Amino acid sequence: MSKEIESYIRAGYPAVVITTAEEDRALTACRDISFKLDKEFKFWSLTKGFQNEVKNYDAMNPSQLSQEIHKEISMQNLVSDPIKVLEHALNAKAQSGMIYVLLDFHPFCKTPNTWRRAKDLFKIAKSRGITYVFVSAKFEVPEELKREVIITSLPLPTREELHVVLEKLAGTFNIPLPTNSDVYVEAALGLTLNEAENAFATSLAKNNRFDVKTINHVKEKTICSGGLIECKSSNETLESIGGLKNFTSWAEKRFLAFSPEAKEYGIPAPKGTLLIGVPGSGKSLSAKALANLWQKPLLKLDIGKLFGSLVGETESNTRQALAIAEAMAPCILWIDEIEKGLAGLQSSGKTDSGVTSRAFGTILTWLQEKEAPVFVIATANNVSQLPPEFLRKGRFDEIFFVDIPTFKERKEIFSIQLKKYKRNPADFDLGLLAESSDKFTGAEIEQAIINALYNTWSSENKVLTNDSILMAIRDISPMAASGGMSEQIQAIRSWAEEAHIQKANGLDEDILSMQTTGRVIISEKQGDES
Repeated sequence: MSKEIESYIRAGYPAVVITTAEEDRALTACRDISFKLDKEFKFWSLTKGFQNEVKNYDAMNPSQLSQEIHKEISMQNLVSDPIKVLEHALNAKAQSGMIYVLLDFHPFCKTPNTWRRAKDLFKIAKSRGITYVFVSAKFEVPEELKREVIITSLPLPTREELHVVLEKLAGTFNIPLPTNSDVYVEAALGLTLNEAENAFATSLAKNNRFDVKTINHVKEKTICSGGLIECKSSNETLESIGGLKNFTSWAEKRFLAFSPEAKEYGIPAPKGTLLIGVPGSGKSLSAKALANLWQKPLLKLDIGKLFGSLVGETESNTRQALAIAEAMAPCILWIDEIEKGLAGLQSSGKTDSGVTSRAFGTILTWLQEKEAPVFVIATANNVSQLPPEFLRKGRFDEIFFVDIPTFKERKEIFSIQLKKYKRNPADFDLGLLAESSDKFTGAEIEQAIINALYNTWSSENKVLTNDSILMAIRDISPMAASGGMSEQIQAIRSWAEEAHIQKANGLDEDILSMQTTGRVIISEKQGDES
């Protein structure tokens, strides 16, 4: 990044805007460039005035730190007039000019007399070798100055920079540096140096050692505070998912691609997957289980939250949300029921001046071209509402169709749910329960268990039995049995077969019975593929 800033200064730009929350890193970079180019270096802030020395308070002993605190408290006659602050650069003494950094100057630029004076001074600065560098977390350049400045941003710390922080903390806490330190550095990617130091320190304070889960937790709290992306925690495992063996087997293989060895081998970071199928069939549960299995942060993107009322706000929110996901990488980005977020896409040009279309275009391009290891799990219930370009190869590694659980999968789901609600599956006739719950989704099976628990709790013996569960099953009308939903499911099955979409479910011995109910499209009985 320093090279990019240096190239702008060498090119003679009179003003450079650096958007970053790490002003110390920006100041250090500008100071180092000034030494290299033999330019005078000075910076200004509203609370400290003009300075030419970047101070490292962490390296000071108590006596030095006390002196610096006294100096700052006793500061007087600070220049706060923005025009005088801008004009101060004209006092540059070095023949090759000056790098003049102004911290958080953006509020002053909103007044006409300030930006007009800045425009005048930039012309002089170019001939004097003076570069104004504006450093702020957010800087809205006035329209009148946009042709006068170049805008850039300070990238987040590299692995090497984070490793230095890790070593520093290990020394401070007097503990040996872990041999597998790369995993802790990777967990801190996306944080600033100060944020990474806080995450490492929190990990040590809580566990007396570096801990990936704690570092990820701090990172989630730090980065996801804006509300565009929600950080989710999960205790689900692959054992929590009944069925979907084809998908979970595929996902376990993809996990191996996150290793440094795989990268060295030449395997690109996996892009993600699209799960299309019946509501309540475990698509969302799969996202949570993978995040826990892979020990990666789980982020949830609600496309509806991206839409804003101001001109350009939706597009800005979309870019910001994707930037947050990349900052959290490696991570899993979960986009649930994506077709609902894209409702109205076809008529976007007429109804919302193309806002939805532009936001979707940004997401499409990002899915295709992203290099950061962000594994996207998108789920959809209705394929007919998804635009064809979303399904094109290259957006995802694989697309899966999630069907209604088979007989064998229903047995497995009953076993999982009974264990979840503190019952021993061996005490129940799982085959009978599975046979009685034809066309039930995993969510409906869970609800049957919950209803049976409520019913037995109000009874005299309070014992959950096969009969109480069967009674609860009879009281539930499965969604797949309704006319409209049955047609929709059949349409998705037909599309999945015609498009050669992989099935997430494993097929089992009850295939013939499912043929008669239209649950799958298949010409002859197949063996168990789960």
